[in-house]
Amino acid sequence: MGKFEKFLNKYGWLLALILAIPTVLALLHLGFYGASDDLHPAWLYEMDRVLKAGIFPPRFVPDLSFGFGYPLFNFIYPFPFYLGEIFHLEGLSLVGSTKAVLFLGIPLSVAFMFAFLKKFMKSDLSLVGSLIYGYLPYRSTEIYVRGDIGEAFSFVFFPLISLSVFELTKGNTKNRWRYIGLGGISVALLVLTHDIAAYMFLPFAVLLGILFLVFIKPDRIKRVVNFILMFLLGALGSLYFWFPALTQSSLLKYSTVYDFQDYFLPVKRLITPYFGYGGFPTMSFFIGFAAFVSIILGSIFLILLFRKINQENRIIFLWALITLLISLFMMNIRSTFIWNLVPLLPYFQFPWRFLTMVVFISPIFLLGLNDIKFRVWIALGIGILTIVTTISYFHPQDYLERTDSYYLARYIPVPVVLPAYLTQDEEYLRLPEATEVRPTKDYPIAYTSGSEIKNIVAATSLASVIRTDSTKSFTLNYSKYNFPGWNATVDGKSVQLSSGAPFGQITINIPAGTHVINIFFRETILNTILDILSLCTFLFCLGLAVRSKQ
Repeated sequence: MGKFEKFLNKYGWLLALILAIPTVLALLHLGFYGASDDLHPAWLYEMDRVLKAGIFPPRFVPDLSFGFGYPLFNFIYPFPFYLGEIFHLEGLSLVGSTKAVLFLGIPLSVAFMFAFLKKFMKSDLSLVGSLIYGYLPYRSTEIYVRGDIGEAFSFVFFPLISLSVFELTKGNTKNRWRYIGLGGISVALLVLTHDIAAYMFLPFAVLLGILFLVFIKPDRIKRVVNFILMFLLGALGSLYFWFPALTQSSLLKYSTVYDFQDYFLPVKRLITPYFGYGGFPTMSFFIGFAAFVSIILGSIFLILLFRKINQENRIIFLWALITLLISLFMMNIRSTFIWNLVPLLPYFQFPWRFLTMVVFISPIFLLGLNDIKFRVWIALGIGILTIVTTISYFHPQDYLERTDSYYLARYIPVPVVLPAYLTQDEEYLRLPEATEVRPTKDYPIAYTSGSEIKNIVAATSLASVIRTDSTKSFTLNYSKYNFPGWNATVDGKSVQLSSGAPFGQITINIPAGTHVINIFFRETILNTILDILSLCTFLFCLGLAVRSKQ
């Protein structure tokens, strides 16, 4: 083994990370840019508000929808915003914190991809494969065109999950508890980072494990247990998020915002070397020259040398090929029957999201170059091709230099409704089932049909103390959407909440007399149990992952 190969074996992950940094340098420019999903700084502001109210985990946020709030983080992936909040508490602005999370995504993902590829590929090819993973055009689209913080960061966990599945199911497993813990954490964090990406990727990860379990016989029962335990821990670690999101989805009006049938890709869009900005009509979906070289050249040598490569690598190639073909098919209009058949699949909204899987699987085909002559020089050529043909894509179309104030004015109507807020309709927010119409103006936090309210004190952003006085009973309206977790007491005694017309706001029947009413949001008993179970599972997995062996 040469000195360079020894260096790569030890520090290749760090070199991959460093070489990926040019893809995110444009994020260091002042302010935010013209991304499609530019509401993340405002959502981070909402998370910050809830955490500072002493509520964890955040579920209901106070200021959206003209101050009626919304169960945002009950349904929207929270983990990227947890990371953003750490940066924000350290002094970065909301925009700066959002960009910090986007900044981490590509370098971390290529470092982890190197670790995965090195399990079955020479170090020089692993380095090139990890760069392909970071530099393909769709990675730029995710950050600089779409600005989707969750989907962009989800690339970090794909190689970690695949690495864990590989180690737990390939046979002769060493440190199995370590990989059970790592895999459990990675599955949980992927679900918390982007639930749609998790729904798309995890079946392919399961397929990888099944192929190893089918074709490799020794210790099969033990490996099956390892495999199941990893995914079970991942499900439990994220249970506090996905279980309420599924069970309480019926409390919101059915809507997927976009119809998936409008977003299939013709083959031409995948192979045309074009990079564009804006929405679907002009956005680029070019797979990338490096991906084509990896897939085509790698496949040729894998087929020619199929009998000479070991069984593990044959399985990896079979898995990569199946994943690639399924992903390409799912982006084509001919797969419509599957989209109509599989539960929840229409919530993907955009069939071209499967380009994520193409990006992930493309570097794996370099496996075919493992044992050929001049491998190092071919790897060097592909690495140069990867960077040279794509580096110009990694910047936004416009440096708008917009700061926190712009996004708060556009998406947060509290305490003042500004004109910028009136021009957008919060299209991502499905209204509560009891809401007849969306609010169109600012309302007092509490109101009645008369003058029964004497005093209102906002204890926190999600709690108020209201004093009333009336000679007869009346209905108190509280300007927050009624959703599980809201509670109220009248003179210290719990009372029933109802949904009022026309907004689905919280309503309480108040008897005659002088009363002190406390209205506040806190975790339900069921959610508290789920929180504890997820936290304990996560800590258990973390303990397993940091142990070298057991």
